[in-house]
Amino acid sequence: MSDPALPVLDIHTHLAGLGHGGTGCFIAERKFHSLLYKLMRWKLEIYDAHKHERLDQAYLERLDKDLAEAAERKLLHGAVVFAHERIYAEDGSPAATGQELYVPNEYAFAVCERSELRGRMLPACSIHPYRKDAVEELERWIERGAVALKWLPNSQAMDPRDKRCVPLYDLLVKHGLPLIAHTGGEHTVSVIRPELGDPAVLRPALDRGVTVVMAHCGTRSGIFDGNWTREFIQLAREYPNCYGDTSAFTTPGRSRWLRYFLREEGVLPKLIHGSDYPVPPNALWSLRKLGFSQARAINTIWSFLARDVAIKRAWGYPDQVFTNAAKVLGRKSLERWQVSPQKI
Repeated sequence: MSDPALPVLDIHTHLAGLGHGGTGCFIAERKFHSLLYKLMRWKLEIYDAHKHERLDQAYLERLDKDLAEAAERKLLHGAVVFAHERIYAEDGSPAATGQELYVPNEYAFAVCERSELRGRMLPACSIHPYRKDAVEELERWIERGAVALKWLPNSQAMDPRDKRCVPLYDLLVKHGLPLIAHTGGEHTVSVIRPELGDPAVLRPALDRGVTVVMAHCGTRSGIFDGNWTREFIQLAREYPNCYGDTSAFTTPGRSRWLRYFLREEGVLPKLIHGSDYPVPPNALWSLRKLGFSQARAINTIWSFLARDVAIKRAWGYPDQVFTNAAKVLGRKSLERWQVSPQKI
C-alpha cells in the first residue's frame, strides 16, 4: 500500500547544457549534432537555442515549465535531477578521451537551491569512484544536501565491484542515501563497457546495505543491447534494498516492458517512477493497451513529465510506484528540500 502522506516524485530526470551562462556543462559536439539530440531539442522546442548561446537556460526554462504543468495537473510534486560526472581512468585521473556529457554537481545544486522553486527539485550528485578524492567529494555533497548518488557505470567506465567503491557505499549507508545506477542498454551517451549494464555488478553495494535503485531495471532498449531483465527481477526479489525505476518505459525502445512488469509477481512494489527526461514519452507506443482515443488524448499533454505519469497511470501502475521514490529518499531529504504533498 502507498502512503497518501508521501509526495509523488520523478526519480530520474536529467540536466544538460553547453556551458552557456557559466554553468560548466558540456556536450560533445558530435553528440549534440546527432540525430537523437536534434530530435530531443526539437521536441523540447529549444532547437536553435545554442545559436543564441542560451541552450542551458532554455533547457532549464523548459524543465521548469514541464514540472509546473505536472504539478498543476496534480500528477507530480517534484523531481530528482542528476549531475553527471566526468569519466576517470583506472589511475584516478580524468580520462583523456571519451568525454561526451558533463553536468557539474555545483550546477545541479544551484538549480535546486533557487528560492522560487524550492520544494520542486532535489539534487542527486555524481562522483566517479576512481577519483582520488571521491570520498571527500561525496561527503561534501551529502553535507550540502544530496539526496542520492547517481552512476552510469557502462558509460562512465566505473565498475561497482571495484574495491574503491566500498568507502562510498559505507557513506551512503551511514547517511541513508540511495545509489541510483544505470542498468541495461544505453544510447544517449556511448557505452564503454557494455558488461557493466548487468544489474548483478551491483551486488556488492546491496550486500553492503546500500539501497540501490537500478535505473531501467536492466532492460534492453536497442536491438543489440544486452537484456538483463531477469537478473534485475532476481535481485529485486532477493534483496529488500533493491529497487528499479521505470525511466524511458514510455519510449519505443522500452515500451514493451510496461506490460511485462505488471505481470511479475512481487516485483511491482519494488518499482519507482522515473521518466528519463528529456527523452520524449509517447502514448502511441502503448496503442494496443490504451486505444487510439486515449493515446491521442494523453499525447496532447504538453509536459513530458506529466505525460509520462499519465501513460503509466493509464496502464494501471499503482500509487505505490509513484510514491516509492519518497520512501526510498527518506523523510530527512524531503524535509531538507521542503518537498511536500501539500505543495502540489
